[in-house]
Amino acid sequence: MKNLKMPKADGRKIAGSISYFTHGHFLTSGLFKRYFFAVLLAVALIMMSISVRFDCVTGMESISALRTRLEVVRTELQRERSAYMSTTRESTMQHRVDSLGLGLGIQQHPPFKLPPENGHE
Repeated sequence: MKNLKMPKADGRKIAGSISYFTHGHFLTSGLFKRYFFAVLLAVALIMMSISVRFDCVTGMESISALRTRLEVVRTELQRERSAYMSTTRESTMQHRVDSLGLGLGIQQHPPFKLPPENGHE
């Protein structure tokens, strides 16, 4: 059996093939002419993918904004409901007091504390 010697790769040859790919010499106009429809289809698919992603992201942002707005509206609704129920209770109680003729009314100012007398609390 003979020892077959494989030719060693030349450093310049490897560097040349690397620069061939890195500088884009493999993308020639003949390549685009030969695979015109495939390249056109690939570009169209990439553009559609970008478009769908953009629509999805903008839709998710609008959903997030609407959820935030919904929380604010629910909080406002609860506050208004509480104020309405408080007013309804006050007016109902005032109506009952008036119907009984007790002469009582709703106090306009909150109660205040009297200062302590000499040593007595």
